[in-house]
Formats: sequence, C-alpha cells, structure tokens
Amino acid sequence: MHLRISLLIILTGLFFLQCKEEERPAKNLVKVGDSVLTEEYVNNALGEFHNQAKYRDEFINNWIEREVLFKEAGNTGILDDNNFSLILNRSRKELAAAMLINKYLDDNKYEPASEESKKFYEQYKEDFILPDDAYKINIAYFGNKEKAIQFRSILIESDWKKAINAFRGDGALLSNESDKLIYIYQLQPVILYKIINNLLPGEISIVHQAEPMSFVIVELIEKYYRGSTPAFEIVQDKVKDRIIVLKNKEVIRNYVNKLIDEHNIEIKRYNE
Repeated sequence: MHLRISLLIILTGLFFLQCKEEERPAKNLVKVGDSVLTEEYVNNALGEFHNQAKYRDEFINNWIEREVLFKEAGNTGILDDNNFSLILNRSRKELAAAMLINKYLDDNKYEPASEESKKFYEQYKEDFILPDDAYKINIAYFGNKEKAIQFRSILIESDWKKAINAFRGDGALLSNESDKLIYIYQLQPVILYKIINNLLPGEISIVHQAEPMSFVIVELIEKYYRGSTPAFEIVQDKVKDRIIVLKNKEVIRNYVNKLIDEHNIEIKRYNE
C-alpha cells in the first residue's frame, strides 16, 4: 500500500514538473525598464560562440548600454527629432532593399563551373598574386583536451579526412577547416601564428590551448611566399568567390531593370 502511494506521489510530481517546464517562458537574462534580453536571443545572435563566456558577457554588456542610451535618447526628445526620422526612414529603405536583394540572390544562386573558374584564373592571374606570406593548413578546434589528443593520434596514423570522420558528430569537435589558405596577418590569436610559423610542410602540431576550453591542432600543408602566384587549386575558392561577386552585381542590375520595366516606373533626372 505504501509502495503504491509513494509511486503515485512520484508520478504526480514528475507530471507537474514536466508541465511546469513546458509552460516555462524563455529564460530572461537581463531586464532594462520594459526591455528584456532572453537566453534564446543571445544564443541566436552569437551562434557557435554562445557558450563562450567572454563573448556572452561582452554582448550582454553592449545590449544593456544600448538600451540605457536608447531610453535616454527618448527622454531628451531625440526620437521626435526630424533628423532622426529622416535617418530612420532612409535606414528602413536600405534595410528593406538589402533584404529583398538577399532573398532574390538566395533564390537565384549562381555556381560557376570548374572550367569557368579556371578560365577566369588564367585571364586574371595577376589579381591572385599573394600580397603577403600565406599558409595552406588543416585546422581543428576541440572543447576537450583529451579528445584533441585522441584526434591527433588518429591523424598521425591515418590522414586528416579519416581523423575528422572519426569525430563526426562528437560535440567535442567545435570546428574544423581543410585546405584553408590563410595569410600571415590573419593568424589570430598570437598562439596560432607561433604554432604555424614553427611547422614544416606536412608536420602536425601538438595540442595547444587557443582559448579557455578551446584546443587547437594544425597540420601545415604548404607555405607560400609574398609575391608568388599560387596554383589554381590553391586559390580556387577565392576565384569562385570573385566570379560570384561579379555575377551577383550583374544579376542585381538586371533585376532592377526588370522591375522598372514591369512596373512602368517613371524615373526623371534633373540637371543641377
């Protein structure tokens, strides 16, 4: 009898606890006046960095400052100022136009073929001369030192692709990039510069702590010197990006002209 009563109490408690969790609103982190900053908002804004304390603290502090200043702006009448209204209206138009363009480009994505990229590279090869020393690397970040050490052991015995596949889906693997071309001035934090600068092509670094709860492993594939022209395979991603930028400009220009024709928009230019 006592066992039944105890079981009933436990089940009832779990039921109400579940209901309470389901009904609980998003976790509030900060409240400034009537404005509330939620956990969900911070996580969405910071993306993959939402668990890193220094980024969270900086984001939250900036949000508090912005809310305090905004409320003071209202108290001083700035929100009713004509200049504020003009700037706000212009910003609305620019934001709306930018969102429309982004949507149109997402719906009309352009992917250059390999042959097109190679032809573009040959035609504009001088544009891809390295402005500084650069490195081609494989790099991986882990949130756990032991897992990073395990990864390095697998990497030494096999190759980068197999090592990454071995940790696919493991939460300890924070991020990774393969065949990444990085310039010397992009090597941040300083520890990353020290790691890569001391490696020989084909060499794998030991596990280093890049930041609190962030451990990095680097494999140096090749080093390229300033003023040299890298092979197409090294800069093919940059070539592709350049083609897409140029193509998008053309797409946007044609889209605007199409809208003008479809809606019979009258455009007058006045001489000064």
